[in-house]
Amino acid sequence: MKAALYGIGVGPGDFELMTLKAVRIISEADLIAVPRTDEKEMTAWNIAKQAVDLSTKEILELYMPMTRDAQMLEQSHQEAAEQIIDQLKQNKSVAFLTLGDPSIYSTYIYLHNRVLEAGYDARLIPGVPSFCAVAARLNVPLCEGAQPLHIIPASYEGSFDYLDWGGTKVLMKSGREFGKVKEELISKDLVKHTQMVECCGMPSERVIKDISVAEGKASYFSTIIVKEKEIVR
Repeated sequence: MKAALYGIGVGPGDFELMTLKAVRIISEADLIAVPRTDEKEMTAWNIAKQAVDLSTKEILELYMPMTRDAQMLEQSHQEAAEQIIDQLKQNKSVAFLTLGDPSIYSTYIYLHNRVLEAGYDARLIPGVPSFCAVAARLNVPLCEGAQPLHIIPASYEGSFDYLDWGGTKVLMKSGREFGKVKEELISKDLVKHTQMVECCGMPSERVIKDISVAEGKASYFSTIIVKEKEIVR
């Protein structure tokens, strides 16, 4: 197998949604890169081990903190990339497992870019995105005809402005700001347009069809779909 960094999407939670290519590359890789402090990627490991025997795999632990401190992130991403590059110099292949798809809000992409900039090979292996699995779980289409689809990081400033746009809105990263998201959806009279799934495909999955009655905090792994028209329930 070619020495390279492989960013592998393992899908949203159900290991049966892993692609054949993801399973093959994980099986053949020399090392599995595992962030020590990233809940998302440890979840990705737990998904993958249901489809691939990881018990004999060599593990490369990376320190990648869950923070928005730009300086801390820059330092940790650079150090993690250097650890991976050290392995590539030894002609080893490294698989970095990530939840969903590696091109959608994945920590992996910061390493991918640094490895490429250093002159080494890095590749993206797509996975089923969470919002596609959530739409299937809710049994609703994401978009039809000429309807646009907007993917919105809901915990960031200014994200609620996009709720006024036409088409379907997918709210990701909504867990930490769920209370504010809920209030905004109610104030814009979008409750009947909205459904939500926490931990889609995982044992702790929860489907919420009336977001107005949802209480408490939402999981980090929460995806909200806001349709242009009211959803038939």
